[in-house]
Amino acid sequence: MSDLSYNQYSRLSDSLERDLMRKALSNGESVSMIALIQKAFASVKNGVKAANNYIIDVTAALNDARAKDARFSGSQW
Repeated sequence: MSDLSYNQYSRLSDSLERDLMRKALSNGESVSMIALIQKAFASVKNGVKAANNYIIDVTAALNDARAKDARFSGSQW
């Protein structure tokens, strides 16, 4: 790659830009709505699982703290 591609003042000509766009659009992959919906549902499912696991961990930590507090609440230091 030449240094010209990093130059902020270099520009593509209109015909070269059209040619590159035409090639890029002709080689594009097809979009499957079913696959996109499945990915979206999988992402939501993973988010719900993560939130559920977080809530379970916090509840367990709070229960441990309450149990430790109950052991020491009646004693005098």
